[in-house]
Amino acid sequence: MWNKMILLIVGILVFSSCLDLSSNLFNPTPTEEYLYDAFETSLRIDTSYNILPGELHEFSVKSTFEGVEETIFGAYLGDLNTMSTDTVILYCHGNALNMDVYHERVKMLYNVFGKSGIGVLNFDYRGFGKSSGSTTTESLKADTKAMIEWLMNQGVQEQNFFIYGFSLGSIPAVHACHTNQGMIPRKLFLEAPIGSIDAMAEDGSGLSLKGSFFADADVDNIRDIENVNQDLYWIHGLDDDFLSLQTHGRPIFENSPAVYKSPILVENGNHGDTPFILGVERYIETIEEFLIN
Repeated sequence: MWNKMILLIVGILVFSSCLDLSSNLFNPTPTEEYLYDAFETSLRIDTSYNILPGELHEFSVKSTFEGVEETIFGAYLGDLNTMSTDTVILYCHGNALNMDVYHERVKMLYNVFGKSGIGVLNFDYRGFGKSSGSTTTESLKADTKAMIEWLMNQGVQEQNFFIYGFSLGSIPAVHACHTNQGMIPRKLFLEAPIGSIDAMAEDGSGLSLKGSFFADADVDNIRDIENVNQDLYWIHGLDDDFLSLQTHGRPIFENSPAVYKSPILVENGNHGDTPFILGVERYIETIEEFLIN
């Protein structure tokens, strides 16, 4: 009786499109032009934070993964002439749309310390926005490495280099902290990070099934964070209904061996709005406190 029921449930899961974790991981939107401040979004911060002429610099780099070279687009907020002395944050965005939808978040980071001595790099993985190709969990790391190399070529110093991973972006952000990509981030920011594919599979199915049952992706930040000694900033919404605090964020935080860890848990915060729910000024304050600690 129970064996038949289990087989029935497994069959439903296999053929259910709503539990296709591969498609849930990557939902890119191509574009021919980035709109930045003109992009229409319900998550808008005050216009006083808008980018001034000369503060945003578009560029592209080449990224090679498994012998295939793609063009990856980025947008740097800051002064190109002072990058060798500025604090620079590489922002690795989430799984949906493209750089435009994350622009408001990046602007908040750019306003840390009142824009004094700060730079923030946002970029699109292959297949997102204007970047060519199609992405995988492994190509995310290659594209992030290409951006790190660009920062190095601009003179960014390792002691001034930080990395921020939101949701999907936690995969390359954690990876960059424990592998040699030419420059190792000094500190790690994680917002609503992915714990593992196994955790996603269990959350989505209600059963303790391996993630490989649903998706061909080796993602386990809960395991990999054990190799990351950098200070850790972790922000997560208590009401996150996509990557829950209990099964994704908290295990990462608890497994981190960092000496200094800053947990920011936001009441009423969901997966895509937590910094906005916390409030722009308070969010910026928590970033500043973490950077100077």
